[in-house]
Amino acid sequence: MTASNFFQRASQARDRRPIGFIGDFTRSHDFRSISMINDNPQAAQVQTITVPASPDNSTTYKVVIDGVSCEFTTDSSATQAELGAGLVAAIKDKAAAYRLCTPSYSAGTLTLTGNWPNVSWTTTVNASETTQDLGTPTTTTSAAAADAVDFGRVMVRSGYVTDEGTPKGYVPVSTDFTAQVITFTYGSVGAGDEVFIEVEFQGKRLAESVTYVTSQTATLAALIGLLNTVLDAQFGAGLSILLASDATTITLTSDVAGSEFEATSSVSGAGAVAKAYTTGPSTDTSLMRAMAGMSVRRLDVENATQDGDDPSYAANQGVEVATRGMGVIQRDTTETWSQSDDLYVSVASATKGRLYNTAAANRVWIGSSKIRPERQEYSTTSDGLAVVNIDMGA
Repeated sequence: MTASNFFQRASQARDRRPIGFIGDFTRSHDFRSISMINDNPQAAQVQTITVPASPDNSTTYKVVIDGVSCEFTTDSSATQAELGAGLVAAIKDKAAAYRLCTPSYSAGTLTLTGNWPNVSWTTTVNASETTQDLGTPTTTTSAAAADAVDFGRVMVRSGYVTDEGTPKGYVPVSTDFTAQVITFTYGSVGAGDEVFIEVEFQGKRLAESVTYVTSQTATLAALIGLLNTVLDAQFGAGLSILLASDATTITLTSDVAGSEFEATSSVSGAGAVAKAYTTGPSTDTSLMRAMAGMSVRRLDVENATQDGDDPSYAANQGVEVATRGMGVIQRDTTETWSQSDDLYVSVASATKGRLYNTAAANRVWIGSSKIRPERQEYSTTSDGLAVVNIDMGA
């Protein structure tokens, strides 16, 4: 052992003793957390094979699963149901194939369902030995593993472990959400009528109105033109709500899947308007509704290592998720945070679950009632850390 590694110089303190670790939460009297299992997006492989409507008589049909040939020979009066049931029995009879997938048959389709997530196999069938062949195997669901969960990331709920009370959760990306849609349908808007619309987005209310111009179609188009201008001025182009109109409707769609909004409309005069929640709001369209909390750094359990030295929860582990309290999270060093800032959750694959204080594509606004910044690190440091206060009301 040398002096260089036995002693710690003052200049090395920043490297060896950072001001905090991502995912650390203060375990005070008001700290609350739950345990979740992360099993997203794991999936078992599923394949389908079309069984011919009129199979050949006295013919051997083959389904080869990872090199294991499962064969059934039809009788002299072959039927589709006979062939389907026979192939199911043949696959179940071959242990090397049956350990990979479970076969089933219904209405002309043979289905192979994987027994384990993230385990794939190859399937071929006889393609030229008969007049009425089996269809080419089609993979309807690909095998997939669950993702690891990094510390200090926003997590959403995804139901419960089957037959148990343990909740499941994961760090979301944009494809996990469907854009929210509200549709207004108008009728009999005529001369002298005034059409009004108000949108509530990210805690702000914006409204516009238009007096009838030449036709109902032109009136609705003029209204969304005005509203689009104020939305872009307030939130930035493409970062709030997409507006569209035709002869009878105005449609509002979230620009960023996972963002939630509300809207109302009315007509002053003889015209009428009806509102429909075409899609959402629900946990499928709103990150705010689906959010469970933030993943906590656990110091008393061994964690998997991802991306070098960044620890995380491995797939299918219990994840501690903070629902209330103050914790250290990763901050983009290009951003400067203050307590009055709004925060956004990234739903981009590379940065999923991270918090930012600037709006951008693939970032969903989270109200200060759920997460608010407490402070960022000292101005003389550059660890890329910040402290947030989270309260999910649980």
